[in-house]
Amino acid sequence: MIRDVISNDGFVISTIFSLITLIIAKNINRRKFSDLLRILNNSNYFKIYKKEHQLINLFDSLLLLNFGVNCSAFVYVIYCSIYEIVEIELIQFIIIFFFITVFILLKSTLQIIGGYVLELYEVLSLLVFQQISTFNFIGVLLIPINLLLVFGTNYNQTLALLSIILVCLIILIGIYMSIRINQKLILGNILYFILYICTLEIGPFIIIFDQIRDYNL
Repeated sequence: MIRDVISNDGFVISTIFSLITLIIAKNINRRKFSDLLRILNNSNYFKIYKKEHQLINLFDSLLLLNFGVNCSAFVYVIYCSIYEIVEIELIQFIIIFFFITVFILLKSTLQIIGGYVLELYEVLSLLVFQQISTFNFIGVLLIPINLLLVFGTNYNQTLALLSIILVCLIILIGIYMSIRINQKLILGNILYFILYICTLEIGPFIIIFDQIRDYNL
């Protein structure tokens, strides 16, 4: 009896592409790249690099590209771990990548606009920088996670779920660090900040969840 062999070439290609992207980003700004890797225990990262932050720059663009690639691969890993092992299809991978990157860029743009409207530009611009930096860090972290789940544990479901929890925890830590830095300013505009949280942080995920649930039904 001949069994179908599922190829992992897609994960290998995405990993090689990500490593090349990281090498280029590191060569652009070695110190910032090194500080990014210590972002969870270095709250000064946001204070130091916020002044030179732009919504679009080569360093963050490369790292965001890396995040999109590895997050798309991670979606495949989670699907393979929970449902069935499938090969990466280029068209589906591009669609997932496009959705993730456009979602982040659109959300960041709306946050900046909301900052002007709600007179919270300083806080929301820092949150945008924090979120992009956190995504960039997660993008680097997902490389060994994806390799471990695919080649080390053969899509272990328990480890896949733990990986999801870890990613969510890192996102929450990043948000907490930004709020702590701007605690006084946020407390002075607490109503506007709550409005922001409901519309641009919680709202999009509720919409995405409803769309996924309707699709599954």
